[in-house]
This record gives sequence, structure tokens and C-alpha cells, in this order.
Amino acid sequence: MKVSRECIYCLARQAVEIAEEATSDAAIQEEIIKKSLKELSEMDFNETAPEIAFKMHQHAKNITGIHDPYLRLKEQYNEIAEGIYERIIEEKWLDKAQDRFDMACRLAIAGNIIDFSVGLRLEPSDIIKSVEESINHNIFGTGTAALREAVEKSKNIIYIADNSGEIIFDKFLLENLPVEKVTYVVKGGPIVNDATMKDALSTGVANLVKVIDNGHSAQGTILKDCSDSFNSEFNKADLVISKGQANFETLSHIKDKTIFYLMRAKCQSVASAIGCKQMDYVLTSF
Repeated sequence: MKVSRECIYCLARQAVEIAEEATSDAAIQEEIIKKSLKELSEMDFNETAPEIAFKMHQHAKNITGIHDPYLRLKEQYNEIAEGIYERIIEEKWLDKAQDRFDMACRLAIAGNIIDFSVGLRLEPSDIIKSVEESINHNIFGTGTAALREAVEKSKNIIYIADNSGEIIFDKFLLENLPVEKVTYVVKGGPIVNDATMKDALSTGVANLVKVIDNGHSAQGTILKDCSDSFNSEFNKADLVISKGQANFETLSHIKDKTIFYLMRAKCQSVASAIGCKQMDYVLTSF
């Protein structure tokens, strides 16, 4: 999905947020913002928004020397998500569900509300609301039955993670997949609140399933920049489960592989590309 004019507003906002998250020094903030906006002014409209955002984040890291400016927030949201996860386990939501797999998919989608790059600063109540609404909310797209059928037919599944915090809600779906077929993918390095190997280890995801990183630290999955080892695993997969908007933005041009996209459609440009309404719960393939 190529960058749209609507993306420019969001990327400009991110330029300011990146600077503010990286440092409290006003002069350094201004330097980061200037370099990020210069990057934005010279962007190629054939690129995706995550490719442009990656360059902006690199300026902040290079100027400040801070490798992971969102670390504190990531740890905070992992803790919040863990508390909600434990509540769901204690209240036996999946055991009581009419369709366990459908419920697991809904919870995985609900967790996608945790997304700092679209300007969402969430209270725990916002995440709880997304989770509670997921039980009865209509899901746009091909639906959970189509994904279940694809899982049953597949031999090699790549499950591409999105954000920290959200990674904990992925556990519900991972526990309802044939884990011996699944390779779970995190980022090769930190960017915004995207999940890394550290998150996979600290949340217990690595105890459930094989976990690899994609060798790159941009949002989404920019195949040309990912490692050879990741691309080899991706090419072997006959089913890809893709979480979140950035993965949709960077993978939606691929038409020769079965890819199911699970997300909340948090921005209008992505919603328009999918054909759904903004903030819809989405589980679809093309």
C-alpha cells in the first residue's frame, strides 16, 4: 500500500512525537523535527508509510544515541495487557465461548488497539473496552471460519507480530493453532512499540512457539530490507497471519501468497484500502 496524502498528516505528527519521546531537550527536539520533516518533504510517493517513518526514527536515534526511546511505554503496556490476559484466563472466556477459535481471533484483533504510531495514548480502560467489545463486534472481511480452514490446510505458518502489549493477546490465538507448524516473527530491533525478541521472551510467547526476528527495525514487514533467513522462512510459508496496520501497508501488494490480515483499522487510509470503516475489527484476506 503506497503512502497516501492522508498519511502525511500522521507522519508529520509522528515527527513531533518521536522527538518528544526521544528527549526532553527542546533544542534537540527541534533538530529531530527538522530532519524528520525534511525526510517527509523528500519522500517518494511509491514508498509505504512505514518506510518513510523508519527514516524519521533513525534521525532521532542517531541524534540522541537512544536505541529504544519507547522502552518504558512498551514495558508499561506489557504489564497492562498481562493483567487483562490473567483476568480473561480466570474468567474462562475461551472455555465458555461457543467457538473457541473465533474467540481467540477476536481477542488477538482487540489487542491491536495498542498502537502508539497512530497517536493513541491509551488508558487501561481503553484496552479493556476493545477486548470486551470484541466478543460481540462484527468482524469485517472473510471471517474466522476462513482462517481456521486455511490453518487446517497449511503446512508452514508465519505469524507476524505487531506491537508490545498486543503480543500478549496473540497468545490466545497461538494456543489455538497447531504450534508445530507456526513460526512467530518479531522485529529485529526496536521501533515505536513494536514487539521485539525481548517482548517474546518476557511475555512467554517464546515458550509457546518458535520465534524469530525479521532482521530489520522498521514498522511493518519491508521484505527487501529483511534478513535472508527471515525471507527464506517467509517464502516457505503457505499461510501468513499478519497483525496490524503497518504489516498490511507493507505486505498488501503480495498476491501470490495466502495472507490473512488481523487488525483494528485505526486510520482512514488503511480502512479505505481494505473497504471497511475506521476502527472496524478486521480479519480478511485478498
